[in-house]
Amino acid sequence: MLLAPPSAAQPAAASLDITITGIKSAKGVIRLALCPPQTGFPDCKDKAVRTASLPIENGKAQTVLTGLPTGTYALSVFHDANANGKLDTFVGIPKEGYGFSRNPPFRPRAPKWEEAEIQVSGEAGAVITLRYIL
Repeated sequence: MLLAPPSAAQPAAASLDITITGIKSAKGVIRLALCPPQTGFPDCKDKAVRTASLPIENGKAQTVLTGLPTGTYALSVFHDANANGKLDTFVGIPKEGYGFSRNPPFRPRAPKWEEAEIQVSGEAGAVITLRYIL
């Protein structure tokens, strides 16, 4: 039996090796969302391609997302120190550490998609350093 070659319409599978650094405490977990384009980044909610809750070990958290369609994405992460499932804020200012792919500089607003987008194909990687304001 002959197998047909992979269809050009189906993008190749890729992996993304993610490391989160700059974590100030081992309490709680790191939560991440891998957002595809045009899904309300940085809060893509149920439109995320993948989400994860990562344990904190030695001041960092790591994971590898496999089987991803090749494409452009953006990562949104935060340190859920009290493990309540949300980024706690005070008058709109994050009380927990947060970060994004490409580590865009601090601005008094969430980053735009273009500031955090990364190309994922083959074996890609992303290192995100958390930022704490309060």
